[in-house]
Amino acid sequence: MSRFLRVFLRDPLSAKIQVAGFGKHPAWDDHLDDIGLNTETLVLAKQLLYSEGIATQLASGAWDKIEISGNCIEFDHRFVWGRDKQSIVGAIWASADRKGRTRFPLVICAQADFHGPRAIDLLFEPMERLGSICRAANTQQEVYDAFRRTQSELNRANLSSSDDSPFSEITDSMENSALPALVIFSAGLKKRRSHEIAKTSGSHFRLDAVCSHPKDDLKFWSAYLATRRTAFSLPYLVIASSGKEWIDLVVGEPLRNDFFCLRANKNALPATWIQIEGTQRHKLESEAKDYLRTYRLRAAGSLTQRRPWWSSLFNPKNPS
Repeated sequence: MSRFLRVFLRDPLSAKIQVAGFGKHPAWDDHLDDIGLNTETLVLAKQLLYSEGIATQLASGAWDKIEISGNCIEFDHRFVWGRDKQSIVGAIWASADRKGRTRFPLVICAQADFHGPRAIDLLFEPMERLGSICRAANTQQEVYDAFRRTQSELNRANLSSSDDSPFSEITDSMENSALPALVIFSAGLKKRRSHEIAKTSGSHFRLDAVCSHPKDDLKFWSAYLATRRTAFSLPYLVIASSGKEWIDLVVGEPLRNDFFCLRANKNALPATWIQIEGTQRHKLESEAKDYLRTYRLRAAGSLTQRRPWWSSLFNPKNPS
C-alpha cells in the first residue's frame, strides 16, 4: 500500500482546521514559500496536484498542444478531496509571479475533520474570501497575515454546532442531467473492485455537472461518494471548473496525467462513456433514481429524523 493510501486524510487534527497555500503570486519572484503545509495530507496534496500533476502537464507540453488548438481553459477551479470524516476544500486560480510568468496557478485550501459535504458548507466561502484577499495583495506580508487571520477565525468559530444539512436543492432539469452521469459513474466503479483501485491508483471520470454553481456540484457529488462509500474508504477528489458544464472526479490515488483535466475542455477531454448492457443499465438507473428521490427529499427538509445524514440516501446493502 502506498504512503498516500496509508496516511492521506488520516491526520490527527485535534478538531483544528489547517489553512494552506502554494503556487504563484505576484509578491514572490518564483513559487511562493509554502504556507500552512503542516500535515502529511497537505504536503501530499501539493505534491500530487502541483509538483507532479500540474508540473508534469507543463513539462510534457500537453497543455501547450491544446492551447494551440483552442481547447484549453484557464485555471478557475474549486475542489473537495474527501475521505470518511476528513476533507480538504480548496480553489485553484490563474496567477503569476513577480516576473510575470503565468504557467502555474495559485492554490488555497483548508483541511478539517468534516465529511466532504459538510466541509464544503463550512469552508467554501472562507476559502473564496481568502483567495480574493490574497489575489489583491501586493506584499508577502499581506498574504501571510490573511492566512493567519483566516485560520484563527475558523478555529475560533464553533463550526461543529452548525446545522448538519449538507444538501442543495436540485430541479427536474438538474435531475435529468444527474441521472445519466450517476449511471456512468456507478458502472465505472462496478468495473473495478476496491483492491484493483488501490493497486492501480486512481480512476478518473469526467461527468456532466448537475448544478450551475461549483459549490453545489461539489456538495452533490461528494454526498453521493460518501453514501456509496465509494471509495471503500479510499480518498476521492471532485473538481468543478467555474462556468463549465462538467466535473472531474478521481477515486483513489491520482495519477499525474489525471490532472490534464484542469486545462482541458470537452473537446480535448470528452465526458467518460461506458457501454452498459440493458439489464445492468436498468438496475443502475433504478438505483440512481432512488438516490435522487431521497436526496431531493433531504434538500427540501422533508426527512427530519435525527440520524447520520447519509443513512437514508443509499441502501447499505448495495455499497458497491
